[in-house]
Amino acid sequence: MTENAENAENAENAENAENAENAHEELEWLDAQALTEIIEKIDNDQNFIYPEAVSTAISEITLAVHNSYRQPDDNPQNLLRLILQVLQRRPVPRLSMTISRSELAKNPLILQLLILMQHSINEHQHDDLQKRLIWLAIAMHTSVLLTQHWPKKQTKNILMQFKQAQFSGSSRRTWIWRELPDLPQMTMSVESICTIFTVLLEQQKSAYELLNDKQATHAEEKKVAKDKLSQIEKITTAYKNAHTSRKPRPKYKKPPKHIKIITINLADNTSRLPLDSTATSHNWNTTPSNDTWGNTRDDIEHSAIAIDLAFLEANTESHEGLTTSFEERIDHYEAPYVSYGEYPNPLIKHSIPLQTIDLSLQQNYMSQRNLALNSNTRLLSLAGYQALFAALNQDANTLPETETDKTCAGILLLSMITGLPVKSLIIPGYIGHPNIFKIKGKKYYIEHSLGITERSTSQTLPEKDYENTFDTIKVPLPSWLIDDLLACELPLKEDFTAYLATLRSSLGLPYLSVNRIETALHVVLSRYTPDCHAHIADIICRTPASHAPAMYYSSHTSEALMAHYKSALNIFNSNSNFDLTYITAWRKYTVGSGFALKIETVCDIINEMKYWTDQSSNDEEHFNRTSIFVWFVFCLLTGVRPNNGLGKMYDIDLDMGWLLINDKPVKKVKSDRLIPLCPTLIRHLTDYRAYLINYQAKHQGHHDISAIIDNIRLGNDEALLKLLYERAPTANSPTLKDIKRGDAYHMTKHIIDANPYWTRHFVRTQLEKLGVSLSLINTVIGHEKARQEVLGRFSSSSKADIKRVASVFEKIAAQLGLSDITINHYPNSNHVGTSTAEVDHANK
Repeated sequence: MTENAENAENAENAENAENAENAHEELEWLDAQALTEIIEKIDNDQNFIYPEAVSTAISEITLAVHNSYRQPDDNPQNLLRLILQVLQRRPVPRLSMTISRSELAKNPLILQLLILMQHSINEHQHDDLQKRLIWLAIAMHTSVLLTQHWPKKQTKNILMQFKQAQFSGSSRRTWIWRELPDLPQMTMSVESICTIFTVLLEQQKSAYELLNDKQATHAEEKKVAKDKLSQIEKITTAYKNAHTSRKPRPKYKKPPKHIKIITINLADNTSRLPLDSTATSHNWNTTPSNDTWGNTRDDIEHSAIAIDLAFLEANTESHEGLTTSFEERIDHYEAPYVSYGEYPNPLIKHSIPLQTIDLSLQQNYMSQRNLALNSNTRLLSLAGYQALFAALNQDANTLPETETDKTCAGILLLSMITGLPVKSLIIPGYIGHPNIFKIKGKKYYIEHSLGITERSTSQTLPEKDYENTFDTIKVPLPSWLIDDLLACELPLKEDFTAYLATLRSSLGLPYLSVNRIETALHVVLSRYTPDCHAHIADIICRTPASHAPAMYYSSHTSEALMAHYKSALNIFNSNSNFDLTYITAWRKYTVGSGFALKIETVCDIINEMKYWTDQSSNDEEHFNRTSIFVWFVFCLLTGVRPNNGLGKMYDIDLDMGWLLINDKPVKKVKSDRLIPLCPTLIRHLTDYRAYLINYQAKHQGHHDISAIIDNIRLGNDEALLKLLYERAPTANSPTLKDIKRGDAYHMTKHIIDANPYWTRHFVRTQLEKLGVSLSLINTVIGHEKARQEVLGRFSSSSKADIKRVASVFEKIAAQLGLSDITINHYPNSNHVGTSTAEVDHANK
């Protein structure tokens, strides 16, 4: 046995001995008065009022078990005699003794157990009646102990599992009675009973694993084995917890007055480390060459490269009545792809072979980053992450409290399972700070909001019309780890450096660094967790908005995100030494953009817009309403950013079904991309072009309008979608102008009072719900990394891949009813109306 293993075993034995020694001392508070108060609260969600006889009976049985533990040499037969005396008094009234699922469910669980115990002695229905009574009484006593320091779920678990074993007729529930020992083989001690449950648990684990290895095994047999394992696992965990002494939760230490700790805000991409904090004493802000703490050598992402920030400014539009949201600003940013401003050697500039080498290095960097090749030294292997996790967990659990390495291991472990920066965790008062760490009952968790686009305060959209309930993400934390870290003194940077050096040597991980620990959760979520991907990893790991714009459009369920997170920790926890029972399901709700609308709501909006269009009072009004309607259809079936001048005719190929678009028209650097056109959109655009030509024929005297429509018909550099507006009074005739987002908003405000950016949220969410891969969604929606668009140098998608997304857009069109909607000409073709308020607005 190695020295570490021996120390761990000794520490475990010492802990077990201490728990056994303190088990009875911890229970001195258990008396008749305390029991009465506890019993009335156990699983009593219905505010049930216990009859005095019932409350007294439960108290007496619980005290009898308690006294048996304190006198381990006492014969279990004496305990049984006391239980029978209580039950023979028939404390539960006859009217409450109806034994059915529905009637039992009306009572708290601890009373359900008493009813079943009383029923069993009345009916004498089991050969193993005496054994059952003892174990049901032990379950009652255990549930009372759990109320002191453990979540209510633990209490429910042990009561429910024994209730089902007694009430159910299924062998998958009653098997436990055959396996539990009879009275002559029982010893009323915590250690003995704990051993009984543990042995049963290991037997069921082995049986389940054996069935899993047999591929031909019937599915029903596996399900029975899984149910048995779940039953004994819940009982064992609850019993061990009830008899484990827990330290009182340490008090939170407030940070010094000069340190301000703010809530996690993904929209804020600035540093959260105040320059005047104690962090500066750790030499954080030195150059990479002198400080390898937070940097990985030769890592492009984490090296300090001088960049002209003015080049990165987002050039967004402004519209009357519409404020520019953070999302819109960040949506117009484009992260620079790092390349040489000046080649390190002037010869490269004039040498094609050397330029080719430079290009291949850029390609290699991107492939390493995106494909996780084995050659990527910026990441550890899966086995490396698992070995690191096991080492940190062991040190954080078993090292003496006085050891600095225990605290270092705890902080690194916390960073590994949350993605929180180590620099932040060692700021005094950060761990446990209410802005970051939340407490719900006896649980710790981190809470952060996507916080990018706030839900509209629209009068036209009630809450039920939105796709997602909240945009809040919660990550549960092991309370023992937080309590340990709150109780200790924070280590210095030198302590971490020494501890990491030891880990590198002992684990054989020469590339181990703080940065690789902080990014471990994201790597395992995005690369090794089944059915997970980088987008979900971004959400759970709180990736800043500028690096993960797809988060604006997320739509997931809270339980699905929690399942992915737990799966990632299970992958870390390959040796099963990390207790994951603290991860329990949150309330079920949908998580994501507060601005995403349900498809039924959008369908209603489309129908209202079409009705509004058809109700036009004159030709000009019909023209403008038709144009706005098609503008929304265009946005809903492409996901483009709803900016000005969408869809230049020379970029639209209606025959092949392609749209080449640069929907960041005010950006200094163009970022053209391809979007497939579905058949329904092609038909609407074709019909709209025919509508324009028909309008031209009816108004041949309007020469400016005729010239613009000629350019559209011939496919020249002219936006397809147009608004009609009146010129100044001195002009002879109206003309056409490109549609601005503000026009679309103001003209349809009575139908939907929301920034037209809602169309982009809707499309992005629907594409994911319809199963389009993340890389394709990012390509179509315009969230690909720089130079990785389909037309870029390092494209990650083919044109054929993108073309296939047209069928998904067609599904969206069908769900919105757009497949059945046609563009109609204004019925009174000879009528030339006067300008309306809407036409006037187009001139503003």
